Amino acid sequence: MKKCVVLLAAAALCAGIFPASAQELGQKRVVVAQAAAQKIFHGKGKITRLNADAGFVTIAHEDIPGLMDAMEMQFEAKPAALLKGLKVGDKVDFALEGKTYKLLEIAPAK
Repeated sequence: MKKCVVLLAAAALCAGIFPASAQELGQKRVVVAQAAAQKIFHGKGKITRLNADAGFVTIAHEDIPGLMDAMEMQFEAKPAALLKGLKVGDKVDFALEGKTYKLLEIAPAK
């Protein structure tokens, strides 16, 4: 009986039935976070606060797939000139870096 249990356990390991170790799961999370940091993400939202001169805008945005859930958040625009011509209440489409959350593009929604 003991030999049968050992054989079943070995077969399960070979088949990948047992979940990955905590260390392996942690490493996978780090890889996913690093991949997100290197990406550019796109979102849609509505401007709720704007300080164009300082280069900051607060946007109530929808989910940004792969990065964050819907929320209201302040972003810094690089360069600040990206915010020229925008106003509170505008619906916008935007792009941001996954690592720094800095706005790279922002424009009125189409």
